Parts: sequence; structure tokens; C-alpha cells
Amino acid sequence: MMIDVRIKKRFKSFYIDAVIKFKSVRNVLFGVSGSGKSSILKMIAGFFNPDGGYIAVKENILFDKKRNINIPIYKRNVGYIPQEYTLFPHMNVKENILYGVKAKKVELDRERFDFLTRKTGLEGYLEAYPYELSGGQRQRVSLVRSLLVDPDILLLDEPFSALDKPIRDELRELLTDIVDQIGILTIFVSHDLDEAYEFAEELAIIENGRIVQLGSRDEVFYNPANSNVAKILGYKNIFKVEKVSDGRVFVKGFAFSVDNVRSDSRFIFIRPENVLILRLDRDISDKENVVLGKIDGMYSRAGSVLIKIRSGEFEVYTMTTPHVVRKMHLSIGSRIAVSLKGEAIGISGV
Repeated sequence: MMIDVRIKKRFKSFYIDAVIKFKSVRNVLFGVSGSGKSSILKMIAGFFNPDGGYIAVKENILFDKKRNINIPIYKRNVGYIPQEYTLFPHMNVKENILYGVKAKKVELDRERFDFLTRKTGLEGYLEAYPYELSGGQRQRVSLVRSLLVDPDILLLDEPFSALDKPIRDELRELLTDIVDQIGILTIFVSHDLDEAYEFAEELAIIENGRIVQLGSRDEVFYNPANSNVAKILGYKNIFKVEKVSDGRVFVKGFAFSVDNVRSDSRFIFIRPENVLILRLDRDISDKENVVLGKIDGMYSRAGSVLIKIRSGEFEVYTMTTPHVVRKMHLSIGSRIAVSLKGEAIGISGV
């Protein structure tokens, strides 16, 4: 286990009781604002202590209440990058980057310095001062400074959230490349679903201070543990099961075949992109979980269209491209058929 955390902490109006066990390099702690993500990250870094429990990184115990172990923040060898920029305004880029090396009194790894400044595009800005840089460049400086001292773990507390989307996307891709190339153990805190999905190898979902699901990215993303996790993960299609019979679940007049159906199933859920639009001019009798209805709403997204379909009391959302909408002449009121992929339907008892 590369990261092993079991901590409890009571705040004035909030309580954290979290168990996190990551074994991958790129890990994401995902949840809505106020769920406790940043507090957990700061306790791992050592900014303040849990009331109880333990924190271990790469088998190094940083905190253990029972054994009275509490490694000071300056000895934890943790890299921490917050949302706000933390550069020294009176130092140029090179001086800011080298600050950690000097503060820890370690020898500069010139090869690592050259690699990181080149990879981040900062080699031509070493004499510049923070006020001369863009927001994205400032966070690149923070990243290089944190990585230059070769920390045991890099903690990122929504570091790109204040940046414009194109810069945010570019920096996330850059971060992924660097983390993979140097193999630095990372926890990335985010409430942005796309960001979490793109970066994570393992994903932990936090709700009200508790980890409600943890696993590989796709395992969590496509198989939510329950309806609350499905909502946190942005599912539009969450259906309450009325009954289970002969291996099928019944929802508002429809009987759906679902993989691994259980007798205690209470909810099923499926992502809109796994609801497939069928052509009505072709035979669809062999398709699974078909719903025939009319388009009740169309909502444009960047590069996609979310379509709401109504069939009696049943509503389901599908996601497609503007090209498909034009090609199939889809509009509000159009007749439409969709197939809910059985293997993509999540199921839970709560």
C-alpha cells in the first residue's frame, strides 16, 4: 500500500472519519465543495493533526496517535501545491524554484532541474519575476519547486481551478506526463469531474467527511456504490427499482436486463453516453433494453448534445454529437429509440 490513511477530526460543524488506501501513482480525492477534501490533504501534509488515527506514505509513518508519532511538517518530505499562487514576489523564477533546495539544505539535482524547467517551458523565464508571468506559468513554477526536492508524495489542492479551461487542461496534461515520467506518488484534490477522470488511476469519492467509494477510476466511475455516489459523479439517469423478477428490473413500465442483477436491487443508473440512439428505419428487435419515446429536451454542451427522452412517465438522457443530431434530423418532439447497454447499467441496494 503506497498511501494508507485512517483519520478522524472534529471541527466546529463538521466531522471527518476517512479511510484512504491508495496503491497507484496518480490518485484523486473527489467530492463537492465542503466535503472535507482539502482538510484531509492538509492533515497528510502536517499543517494540522487529526484527533486520532494514522497516516503512512510509502510505509513511512507520518502520524500515529496510539504510538505517539507525529513527524513535523518540515521533515515529512511532502510537496504541497494549493490553489492560490505561493511564489515569493521579490524572487525571480530561478530563485523561487531553488528555494526548497536551499531551505532543506540538499544538493541540487542539476539533471532534474533541467528536465523540469524544459518540460514546463520555464527555461526561458528563469530571470523573470512572478508579476511578469501568467497564472499558468506561476503554477508551473510552484510545480517545479515542489518536485525539485524529490518529495515522497505530491499533494495538489485544486491547483488549477483559478485558471481558464484551456490552460487548466494543458497543465493537467503536463502534470500527468511529469508524474508518469518521474513516478512521483500524487494525490490530486478536485471537484471537477472531467479533471478527476482524466488524471486518476485510482479515485476516492468523499461525502460529508467519509470515503464512500474507492477503487480504480473506471470501476468507480461506471459502477457507483450507491445512488448518492452516482449523483456525485454526475449521473443523469438514476432510477428507483419497482421490482426484480426473472433476472430483470422493472422501472416505470419497463423491464431492463441488467448484468449481475440482485434481488435486493433498489436503484439502477447509467451514464447518458451509454444510452445509444437507434435508427428507426432499421430492425431494432435484437437490441437490448429498448425505449421508444419522444425527445422532450435538447441541451448543447461543448462538442456534444444532451437529449432528454420521455416515454410515458419514464425519462432517460442520452449524449451524442451535433453531427448525429443533424444527420438524424433530431429535434424536440421527434420520435426516437434508444438502447440502454445492460453491461453499462450500475445497480445498488441503496
